[in-house]
Formats: sequence, structure tokens, C-alpha cells
Amino acid sequence: MKRRVLLAAALAGAVGLLPGCKREESPAAASPVDLFSRSYPDTNGVLQPLAQWEGRPLVVNFWATWCAPCVKEMPDLDRLSKEFPHIHFLGIGIDSSDNIAQFLQKVPVAYPLLEARADGLDLMRDLGNASGGLPFTVIMSSDGKIMRSISGQIDPSELAGYLRSVPRA
Repeated sequence: MKRRVLLAAALAGAVGLLPGCKREESPAAASPVDLFSRSYPDTNGVLQPLAQWEGRPLVVNFWATWCAPCVKEMPDLDRLSKEFPHIHFLGIGIDSSDNIAQFLQKVPVAYPLLEARADGLDLMRDLGNASGGLPFTVIMSSDGKIMRSISGQIDPSELAGYLRSVPRA
């Protein structure tokens, strides 16, 4: 019996990792966690307070180098970050700084990438990703409210359409 419960829990968590497995979540009226009180190191090891991105619309993407859908969507997110300069983009890696640095050599992105390791999993869950699957993307308004969250790989055209409606700060 215990074995079946553990297997079911493992499968439920893995569902978010499957390519093409996408589930839109309902936006919350307010952020369930104070995202802006946290700090994580950047790719140079310098601690970056998330408060520096407060006050403007923000797209936060949780990802890992070993997650195929995450890697596949990174160039799309990079292009969107350039197309919508009034919206901050931020990548929070559930990975080590070494892996993130190696990844950036192959797939450079213009927006900041931070290293959160296991703390990033807790933060994702606090922001509405109950399964803990990757990738997970949250779009926040300039006042810090979650406007939309996306479990699984983004559809770049759909996200671009949504970002066109995001008001400037």
C-alpha cells in the first residue's frame, strides 16, 4: 500500500516535467508569498535581492538545466524579454551555479538568471505550483500580484499575446 502511494506521488510530481504537459492555473488576487523579501546569487555568485525587480511587471521563470522543456523555452523567453522591455524577466534556476554557467555558454539569455537550488522548489510551491514540476512561469503585475501562472513549457505566441495586455508601470 505504501509503495502505491509513493509511486502515485512520484508520478504526480513528474507530470509537470513532461514535454507538452501544460496547465494554466488561476491567477491569485495577491501573491501568496513575499517574493521580494528573498535574495539569490546570480551567475557570478553575487547575491541579488529580488526587491530590485519590484514595482514593474515581472515574468519569473523557474527552470533547470536538466529539464528539456525548460531548455527548449529559454530562447523564446529571451526573445520575449527583448520584445517587451517594459516587463522584467527573471530566471530562477533549480540547479547549481556550475550547471547554470555551463548552460549559458551554450544558450545565452539577456535576462538575469539566479541560482535558488532546492529553495526554488519551495518558492514555486508558495507561488501556486503544487506539483513542483518544471518549468513554471509566473507573470506579476507592477504591484506584485500574480496575474497568471503557467505550469509546463510556455507557448511563446500565447504568452506574447498576454504580455501585450500587461499595463506598464
